[in-house]
Amino acid sequence: MKDCLIHAKTFARIAPRLKGLEDKLNIIVMDDNGVFSKASTGETVTEPKPEIAFGNAEAFFCPGVRQFILAVAGSSRLDWFQSAAAGIENPGLVMIGKAANTYTTNHTQSEAMAEWALWQALDYFRQGPKHRAQQEAGVWEKLDSREIRGSNWLIVGFGSIGASTGRRVMALGGHVTGLRRSQGLAEGADRIAHPDTLMAELPQADVVLLCVPHTPETEGMANAGFFAAMQPGALFMNLGRGALVDEAALMAALDAGRPAHAALDVASQEPLPADHPLWAHPHVTLTPHDSPQTHGTLIGADDTFIENLRRYFSGEPMKHLVDKSQFA
Repeated sequence: MKDCLIHAKTFARIAPRLKGLEDKLNIIVMDDNGVFSKASTGETVTEPKPEIAFGNAEAFFCPGVRQFILAVAGSSRLDWFQSAAAGIENPGLVMIGKAANTYTTNHTQSEAMAEWALWQALDYFRQGPKHRAQQEAGVWEKLDSREIRGSNWLIVGFGSIGASTGRRVMALGGHVTGLRRSQGLAEGADRIAHPDTLMAELPQADVVLLCVPHTPETEGMANAGFFAAMQPGALFMNLGRGALVDEAALMAALDAGRPAHAALDVASQEPLPADHPLWAHPHVTLTPHDSPQTHGTLIGADDTFIENLRRYFSGEPMKHLVDKSQFA
């Protein structure tokens, strides 16, 4: 039997889906306070050494997260770790990645993140901030607005988030260009261009969405030159990482009207300090890195774990496998 560590809330939800695996899995659960116990008996486990572990929002964002990461990363027997996140750059995940023989990620959160992008674009195009200000002031005045239909979107980093966003935009009549290194046709895009063409593509875009991971090459890529190449009236959005953006350059560019507005789900410092100027900038919409935080994302991560669990025991190739070299 394999010792499998998951959060107690997760186990309560997926237990019916684990029927038939009783002879293969010894489930160890962790509660919000970081206390470990056997799911079958409730007996306390003082030093868990899991062979399989599932890290999701319930484990990563509970008070016991430190104990969870230490138990997983410190296990000399860790054969497979399933992450509910797509990214792997978090220091805790890097520790786990180095310890695990096999590491898999999850991409179902892209659907929720795509809806965030559409929400922000619709709010900007349909004059959401001005309508809310008028309502607060009791002013009845019609406003001209724009449509997604006919708008040009540039999605920088066309992976699962970009494709999910692109499908929605195209369904509403928008036009999508995706930037990625691998060329060819892709669902959710009218065309795919190489990242080297970024500066030439920016002036054509009504909406620019960043979805690239944070690497030495992408750090600070959205700088003064980047924003100067955008058209007046354009919307800039970031669903990647805060380090992609030179925030001082962004605020200066917004003051100059190029771009006209920015919607950010990530920031250079998280949590963002209360005195940071991004909070009060009139042309910034800011959310606290919660674009993927939906019930659908939680269930989607469960689905990925259950499917990979089936593949694990049947010897089939696992979904969203990360090469060990990525954690070197």
